[in-house]
Amino acid sequence: MLNLLTFDSEAILAFFFGEAGGDQVRDILEKIENSEAEGYINIINLTEVHYILSRISPEVAEEKQKILRAYGLRVVPIKDNGLWREAAQMKCNHSLSLADAFAIATAKSYKTKLVAGRDKEFNNLGVELLRIR
Repeated sequence: MLNLLTFDSEAILAFFFGEAGGDQVRDILEKIENSEAEGYINIINLTEVHYILSRISPEVAEEKQKILRAYGLRVVPIKDNGLWREAAQMKCNHSLSLADAFAIATAKSYKTKLVAGRDKEFNNLGVELLRIR
């Protein structure tokens, strides 16, 4: 069975900054590239990654998002569907950032594991976690 994964921003940033867990993220991205897994990132989480990288350099941010797409990571748009409502409900009921709420809502909607870092906010929210650190 194909491994289905949704990425939180922290995991992607760990990869790009060479932080702890970044090698694990690289390995997962390579599996996606080789069609051994399917990977998703919500546009809100991609936005978070992009603005953090843009603080270093807008050119670096643009290059890095292209790299993610080249690995085959699928960007989940915000449509007028249940996903944004799920994110709103998560944000309403739990102490989460809006981006974290969208990562959880995406994982729930696509029935994937959530690739995450240390965030304790993700515990007990009804999604399986793949911790990179």
